[in-house]
Amino acid sequence: MLCFVAGCSINPANLGELLMATETYQQGITASIMVELMEFDKKLRNEGPSFIHEAISSAQAQKKTLEITFLVIDERTEREALVPRECELVVLDLAQHNIVATESLDIPFSDEVHIYNGQTRTDKTVTYILPQNWTIEPITK
Repeated sequence: MLCFVAGCSINPANLGELLMATETYQQGITASIMVELMEFDKKLRNEGPSFIHEAISSAQAQKKTLEITFLVIDERTEREALVPRECELVVLDLAQHNIVATESLDIPFSDEVHIYNGQTRTDKTVTYILPQNWTIEPITK
């Protein structure tokens, strides 16, 4: 998660720029995420938004966590993206230069990030500093 926050230090304008910046800290992350997002996009083109709405409804009916990578495309997917889970949540709003996170997470404006070479964390670190136009705030209900 901190790798993505560090990626925001370059003021990325879109997801592609964020992923490329994050790749500096965690090699392979861009390819992994892009494969999942391309699969979502393919289904969205072929089936329309009903496939993600059905997946959300099915997970809710079974009282399970939705376990697919998806983009926020409408109000329904936005609500699902912000549902409290048994995990921490961080929302990076690139357009608004805003990071919203679960209250229990401490996201600093500057910190050191460990470099990952594929799957393994190395001893090497890089310091990031978020630009002054960024804000960090807790998720509010």
